[in-house]
Amino acid sequence: MMKKFPYPALSFFAFILGGVNVTTSALETTHESTQAKPMVIEESNFQQLSEEMEQKSLGLLLMFHAENCPYCALMEKEILSPMLKSGDYEDKVIIRKLQLDESRDIKNFQGEMVQPSDMAARYNVTVTPTLVFLDKNGNQKAKKIVGINTVDYFGVYLDEEIEVLRKNLKQ
Repeated sequence: MMKKFPYPALSFFAFILGGVNVTTSALETTHESTQAKPMVIEESNFQQLSEEMEQKSLGLLLMFHAENCPYCALMEKEILSPMLKSGDYEDKVIIRKLQLDESRDIKNFQGEMVQPSDMAARYNVTVTPTLVFLDKNGNQKAKKIVGINTVDYFGVYLDEEIEVLRKNLKQ
């Protein structure tokens, strides 16, 4: 069975390894401009999201980001949006983001109105982007990923933590 890679940067390596159907092509690139690009939803109500997580028996991959963070934009464009677009993660994890440098109230997992910085403090997030992997109660269930320096192998590390999250949700 051929595996499609949602990470364009990994396509070259997948091709070299052989036996993998590479989805990045000139044709696909031209279609991107005419199709709506999947965007990672900016979350503001984690209590409501918790209900969705419980109904679907899924965990949450939450990216903490900042408005003018080029690495956050890279993470969303090259990693998270392709994950959403692929459809391969719909039954594995819910993907959302939370902007730290915005002063608005959000509803946390317990239904309390807090600032995004309060959520960041709960997970000891001091650098953006940071990815945390949470259960329906907002508890961390996998090792957080801090920063990104290259997209080449990032998807492999991300998939590993998603699998840890899924395994820990079943316990």
